Amino acid sequence: MTKQFFVAMLIILVSIFSIQGQPSYEERLYLSFISGNMTDWVKVIDELERELRHNSTDSQRFKLLHAQYGYIGYLLGIKQVDKAKRFITSAEANAQQLENSTSFSSTVKAIKSALIAYRISISPYKAPFLGPESMNLINEALEIDPNNFFAIIEKANARHYAPSIVGGNPSEAIGLYEKALKLIRESNNGTPPKTWWYINTYTQMGLAAQKAGNTEKAKTIYLEILKYEPQYLWVKNELLPEIS
Repeated sequence: MTKQFFVAMLIILVSIFSIQGQPSYEERLYLSFISGNMTDWVKVIDELERELRHNSTDSQRFKLLHAQYGYIGYLLGIKQVDKAKRFITSAEANAQQLENSTSFSSTVKAIKSALIAYRISISPYKAPFLGPESMNLINEALEIDPNNFFAIIEKANARHYAPSIVGGNPSEAIGLYEKALKLIRESNNGTPPKTWWYINTYTQMGLAAQKAGNTEKAKTIYLEILKYEPQYLWVKNELLPEIS
């Protein structure tokens, strides 16, 4: 049998699995996020890395970069700093390769800003040197595309988590998160997408409300999130009970 025959059969099998409803990478990351079980997230990253070796497109590399970006935030949250550093280095390399991509130029600048913010969270003494660089990248991203919700999310994150002395303002962050969520819905025919980054942005808005001292708004946000996704364990078992 010829090589072409095997390639054709592979394409048919892939199509059959897709029709049968095999979850996409985005769906798998979403399920990992809402359940708090990150085992499959790591598998997705590994699979995306393998695919990138055979399909080195900007789109494929961005999928990997965005999955890495999300996982780094998780690692820092559970204090696995050394592992986070390794993923940051890998993500920075992928971002560097996407830097000149016209399709992802704004978004990649936003993610590069986030990677710098991750490094600052690991080494806060670097904030005076790296903080302005991170904010400059966000501003550059928004100059390219003022409605890029990834860039708006990173601007919100900066306002949320930065000390007030360098521009931190959780109340301002709430408005930016709201703007990003609206733009995400508009890009999805007006409906909330089942993606980890949408529900995480919603959650960050609740956390920013708590930080701003607006517990009632935070509670309202968490209840709205659970209407959207009742099985979201972080909000269901931790964040909402803490303020109820």
